[in-house]
Amino acid sequence: MIDPDISTADALRLLTARDNIDAAGMDRRRFLQMMGWGVGAGALFGGLGEVLAADLLPGRLREAWATTPVGPNEGILVLIGQFGGSDGLNVVVPHSNSLYYEQHGDVAIPAAQVLPINGQVGLHPNLPYLKSLYDAGQVAIVQGVGYANPDLSHFSSMALWMHGKVGGGLNNGWVGRWLDGLGGDDPFRAATVGQGLPLHLIGDNKRGIAIPQWGVGFGGSTNEHQLWMYDAMRSLAGTPAGRGAWHDTIAKTVKGVIDVGQQVAPVFEQSLPNGRLEKKLTVIARLINANLGMRVLDTGYDGFDNHSSEPQELPGLLTDFDRALQSFFATLDPSFRSRVTIMTYSEFGRTSWANDSSGTDHGTTNNHFIIGPSVKGGLFGEQPTLQGLGRWDRMDFSVDFRSLYATVLDRWLGGGASTVLGGEYEQFDVFNGGPAGDAPTFPPPGAPTGFVPMSPVRILDTRGTTGGHKGALGAGETWSLPVRGTAGVPADAAAVVVNLTGAGATADTFITAWRSGERMPATSNVNVVAQAAVPNLAVIGVGANGAISLFNSAGAAHAVADLVGYFREATTDTTALTSLVPSRLLDTRTGTGGRTGAFGPGTEFDLQITGRGGVPAGCAAAVLNVTAVGASSNTYLTVWPNGEGQPYTSSVNVGSGQTAANLVIAKLGADGKLRIRNDAGNAHVLVDVAGYFTAGDGGRYLPVSPRRIVDTRTGVGAARARVGAAPLAVAIAGANGLPATGIAAVQINLTAVAPSQDTYLTVYPSGTAMPNASNLNLAGGAVRANSVIARVGADGKIMVACGQGNTDVLVDVVGFFTA
Repeated sequence: MIDPDISTADALRLLTARDNIDAAGMDRRRFLQMMGWGVGAGALFGGLGEVLAADLLPGRLREAWATTPVGPNEGILVLIGQFGGSDGLNVVVPHSNSLYYEQHGDVAIPAAQVLPINGQVGLHPNLPYLKSLYDAGQVAIVQGVGYANPDLSHFSSMALWMHGKVGGGLNNGWVGRWLDGLGGDDPFRAATVGQGLPLHLIGDNKRGIAIPQWGVGFGGSTNEHQLWMYDAMRSLAGTPAGRGAWHDTIAKTVKGVIDVGQQVAPVFEQSLPNGRLEKKLTVIARLINANLGMRVLDTGYDGFDNHSSEPQELPGLLTDFDRALQSFFATLDPSFRSRVTIMTYSEFGRTSWANDSSGTDHGTTNNHFIIGPSVKGGLFGEQPTLQGLGRWDRMDFSVDFRSLYATVLDRWLGGGASTVLGGEYEQFDVFNGGPAGDAPTFPPPGAPTGFVPMSPVRILDTRGTTGGHKGALGAGETWSLPVRGTAGVPADAAAVVVNLTGAGATADTFITAWRSGERMPATSNVNVVAQAAVPNLAVIGVGANGAISLFNSAGAAHAVADLVGYFREATTDTTALTSLVPSRLLDTRTGTGGRTGAFGPGTEFDLQITGRGGVPAGCAAAVLNVTAVGASSNTYLTVWPNGEGQPYTSSVNVGSGQTAANLVIAKLGADGKLRIRNDAGNAHVLVDVAGYFTAGDGGRYLPVSPRRIVDTRTGVGAARARVGAAPLAVAIAGANGLPATGIAAVQINLTAVAPSQDTYLTVYPSGTAMPNASNLNLAGGAVRANSVIARVGADGKIMVACGQGNTDVLVDVVGFFTA
C-alpha cells in the first residue's frame, strides 16, 4: 500500500528504474542499470530476467548499435517534468483578477511585476527569456490542464501522467508504447537525462536509455588503457563462448553498453553549466546536435511541492527553467531549431487558496508550455475560474492532459495517438506545419552580378540609433534592415557586403542573416560568445522589399553592420572576381610585407596589395583574410583604402590574449594600398590574399539562398567524422542545388566546432598544395565562424585543412562566382 502523502522524491523513485548513485559512485554494474536495460529491479549478476530488457534476451540479441540519424521530416520532442506540482497561477498569472489576489494572498505575484501577455494574464517576472519566445510567437500556453477524478497523491497522479492511458496496469508509459510502434531496433530513439529510466519511457517491448547528466564513465573513456579493456570486453561478444545463453547475453549487454558509451561520451567533452536543469538541457541540446537518432528526450527537476515558503522557493525554480531554456537554444544547432519542440508536464497544480505557511497545497489543474520555432504561439484552453471557490475547494480543469500527448504524437511525432493513449482526445492547432515545415526549396540563382566596392560605412549599430533599431536584439528576435537607398546602395542592388558583428551578448548565441521575405535558413553567420565582440563578413541577398533580415538566437545581443560594397546587375561600372590560391602578404611576426613587430595602440600601416600575390595593378578591391594574433587587450582592426579618411568601422574584433581572423573585402587606394589601424594594446597582424576584383567578363557573383552543404557532426555532405590530419574535400559543383559546372569560386560561411586544441583552418582549391595561409583561428573547445571566398578546384571541390588536432566543420554556401 502506498502512502497517499508520499513525497515527490519517493514517488519519482518508485516510478523510475534507477539506482541511487552519484557521480563519484558510478561503477559498471550501476551504469549497465542506468542505460535502460530493465534497471532497478535487481542486480546485473542477480535476477537477470528482471534486469535485462526483453529485446536483449537470448534469441533477440542485438549485433550492433549503429545509430540512425533523425530523418529530414521527423520531429524531436523534449519533455521537461516539473515535479511536485507547480503553481500554475503563479507561473501564468491572472494579474487582472481580484479573486486571485484575495485567494493567493501573500503568495500572489504583484501585478506590477508580471510580464504581461494581455490584459488578463502574464508570466512570472523570473521568466523573461520565455516571455521573449512568447513574443516571437514560439510558445503555446495550454491552460487548465488536468484530468477527471483527480488524485492528489504524488505517486498516483505522477503514475497516471506517465502511463497516459485509461485503465490497465501501470507497467508501461505513453512514450514507451509509442516506441513499441516504431520499426527497427535503434536504442537511441528515446532517452532521459538523469539518474534512471522513468515509467513513461518504458514500453512492452522497447524502452529508452538513461544518460547521467554528469557524463559517461564506463564505456565512454578515451584513455588508451581503458580502450584496450573495452576492446577485450567487446571481443567476448564476437563468438559464443560455449558457456550457455546467459553468459553470451551478458557479453552482448556489456558490448552494447560500451558502444552506447562511446557514442554518447563526446557530448560531455566540454564543460557544462552549473544550473540543475540548465545542465540537463544543455546535455540534451548536444545529444540532438550529435544526431544519434533521438526523437524523444526527457528530463526534469523537482522542488515544486511548495506547501510553505513559496515566495522564496518558486522564483529560483523558474529562474533555473528560464536559464535552461536559454542555454538549450543557444547550444542547439540552427539546423535542428525548426525540428525541436519542448513540452512541460507536472503531476498536478496547486490550490487557489494559499495556506497559513505562505504556501499552496496539491491542486487539480495547471498550465503547461509547448515551445519551439515551429509552434504557433498563443493561449489555448481556458484559464481556470476562481469564482465561488471555498478555502478547501479545487479549481476545475478544462483540458485533459492526454490532449497534450495526442497533439504532439499526431502533429509532431508522426501519429499513433489513439493507439498509444487508448482513445481519442482533443488536439490543439499549435504547430505551423510539420517538423521543419515544408521542405526548403531553393530558388534558382538570378542574373550574374558585378561588385561595386565602397569605402566602409556603418549602417546598423543597435548600441545607438544607426539603422533604426535602438537596443539589443532580443532572444528569438528578427529585425528587417533596409539597405537599398542606404549609404549609396542603388535600387537594383542584388546583394550587399557587410561586416556583421555581434557584441555585448548576455549569453552565447548566433546571428543569422538572409534575404528579407524568404524563410529563415538553417544556417548561422556569426557565433557570438557572451560579452565578446565577434565579427564575420557576410554577402547577403537583398529582398524584394529592399531589406535584409537578421535573427538573434539567445539572450540579448547588439548587432553592428558595416557596409563595404554591393552587387548589382553586371555592367561596365561593376567589377568581377579573379580568385587566387591564398598567399600571405603581411606577417608582422616575421617581417613579411615590410613590417616587423606587433601593432601598438593607434598604430597605422600602409600595406601594398597590388603587384604581390598575383594581384595586378589597377584592380578595384581585394579579398583578404585579416588575422589579429595574441592581442594584449580587447581591440579591433580597421581596414580602409589608403589616401582616404579613417571610417568609423571595424574589420576584425579580438579579445585580450586571443587570435581572431575575419574575411575583408576592401576597396584599394589609388596607389594599390590599404591602411590598417589597431585600436588598443599590442597585436600582431597577418594578411592573406584570396582574390581581387577588376573589370572583366568572368567572375560574376550569383547570390543563393543560404544552405548547409557539410556538417561533420551529422554526416551531411561528408563522413560523420572530425577533420584532423587529413584535409576534408568538399564538393561545391552540383551540391545542394548549385550548378554542376561553371563555378570558379564559392563564398561560404565556415564554422569550426569544439576543436581538440587551439587550431586554425585553411581553405584552398582541390588539386593544389596547402598554402601558408589561414581562414579561421580559434581556441580549443570554442565555436567560431568566418566567411571565406575560395577558388574551386578543377574537380569542383575545395579542401578544408585543420592545422592542429581535430574539429567538427560546418560549411554553408551563400553564393558563387562564375568561371
